[in-house]
Amino acid sequence: MDDLLQTAGIVLDATASSREEAVAVCGSLLRELGAIEPEYAEAMWEREQIFPSEIGGGFAIPHGTDKSRQYVLFDQLVFVRFLEPIAWVNEQVSVAIGIAAAGDGHVEILGNLAEILLDDASAHVLLSSTSEEEIRSLLVKGI
Repeated sequence: MDDLLQTAGIVLDATASSREEAVAVCGSLLRELGAIEPEYAEAMWEREQIFPSEIGGGFAIPHGTDKSRQYVLFDQLVFVRFLEPIAWVNEQVSVAIGIAAAGDGHVEILGNLAEILLDDASAHVLLSSTSEEEIRSLLVKGI
């Protein structure tokens, strides 16, 4: 799982003016890495409108619909931290971690990510570290 998050998939100074734009940033980054086809990025916003991906603590985990998994070329995460928090549905989100998973692996990834994000020390690192490698290491180690 060491290659689940590439350093190239970590952005620490993103900007977005809305939840839709924030999800689009994640989808675009997954496309740039070659992990998904365009349809998956579209399905990320589709799913977001049905069930918002915010999980508390300033984090959101956008991902596609079950049907859209056919457009995932390989499992991949992206980590996007915004310069200014984004108004989601019930809270402000500072970090979006986009997930692309072809099979049922997304369930395990989501569970492991939630554990990391609910840990105060880990959350602090993810919200404040300026080291892409520190962030990558923390997330990959926990997943």
